[in-house]
Amino acid sequence: MTQIAGRDRNRMLGAFAAMVFVGLSWGANVPVSKVMLQHFDVVPMLAVRTLAAVATLAMVLVLVEGAGSLRIDVGLKRFLLIGLMMSGFFVIFTIGIRFSNPISAAAVQVAGPLVAAVTVRLVTGMRFDPGFGVALALTLSGGAILAAGSLFGRGALTLGGGEIVVLLSNALWTLYSLKAQAWFDRASQLHRAYVASLSALGWMVPLSLALVVIGWARSPFAVADAWIWTQLLLIAVFASAMGAYFWNIGASRLGVAIASLWVNLVPFFAVLWSMAYGFMPNVYQIVGGLVALSGVVYMQWRKLQTMKR
Repeated sequence: MTQIAGRDRNRMLGAFAAMVFVGLSWGANVPVSKVMLQHFDVVPMLAVRTLAAVATLAMVLVLVEGAGSLRIDVGLKRFLLIGLMMSGFFVIFTIGIRFSNPISAAAVQVAGPLVAAVTVRLVTGMRFDPGFGVALALTLSGGAILAAGSLFGRGALTLGGGEIVVLLSNALWTLYSLKAQAWFDRASQLHRAYVASLSALGWMVPLSLALVVIGWARSPFAVADAWIWTQLLLIAVFASAMGAYFWNIGASRLGVAIASLWVNLVPFFAVLWSMAYGFMPNVYQIVGGLVALSGVVYMQWRKLQTMKR
């Protein structure tokens, strides 16, 4: 019994580490994507990112599980749908970033767990875990403080109109996460991320080519700046590829609703990453991020306490 409890605690600690990585990598995605959109159009950029993500996941999968793990072990219908949900989220979220103020876009994501929780309840009917309300209140408080920093800190709050798009995109990502756990048999989380990303690539590339051919988008290969391409490929590897893999780990062990609380780390890390691009955080952003962090730490603590019983 003690051995089982210890194994469960280790799984929870592994989920903790996985979701911290998600916060770090997806936090970097916000400012980097904003910069990339000054050089690339949305869909062609995402097609390149998804291609790099698939290549990364395939290489890691072969090294860890062997070449046989590259097989597609879900039916055609599910394969197409899982990629449609993932690629749809990428497009909707990035369009939201394109038409948002970066600070307000980060702040509004703190309400993401509300969207995720409602989506999970509608799709599965699953009840919220004990302590979810307290954790949600803390993370929403952190978001309110972040927003207050925009209102009363340095500079005025400016809304570009895409913030609501960023927020609502959480519903599609939650649906993808639920199906990624339900539609596979005994596949590893790495294999699930690879299959979903491969399917997403199958949607992205034809759409990107069509938009370029009809003149509604520019070819991404018209960009010759090596630094820009380095940023794009790094975010593809760490946010799109490994971020999706570690998200699957967290979602499988914590449940999608609880894992969604960890998305509140994204605004916190987004502010820290933005410092590398010359944006200095104010006290509201620092305090708001710490309060949001306390929410996910509290939820993790409640999970660990449950494992001890």
